[in-house]
Amino acid sequence: MIRFINCVRKRSDVTSEQFRQYWNDPKFDAIVDRVVEYTGATGRSKNLTLMVAANDLMHEKRAFGEPFDGVLEYWWEDAGQLNAVLNSPQCDVLMKSMLDFQIQFVDLEKSCAFFTEAQE
Repeated sequence: MIRFINCVRKRSDVTSEQFRQYWNDPKFDAIVDRVVEYTGATGRSKNLTLMVAANDLMHEKRAFGEPFDGVLEYWWEDAGQLNAVLNSPQCDVLMKSMLDFQIQFVDLEKSCAFFTEAQE
């Protein structure tokens, strides 16, 4: 299974509350769902970091860096199918709409995205 993981941090001029409003906006959900539909993803996950003391404790005890504000993940069974759609003009348009929405609340330079292979 191939997974795409997008770990995002909010822009410095965006409050945590504003970030959560953007993250939970139905427009954002619609873009995420279009990515699933177009790419044939077999699943997706959209998660917000909990604002709890346990995160602060882990940061202190393990010297972890600051947590991401949200994590967006898609997964596919077949990498070949994914490669075919990633190189299409339609995917470029879809990714531009995702970028145009995220740029309102995501600090792209402090965020990261990568593909993984699930080891089950």
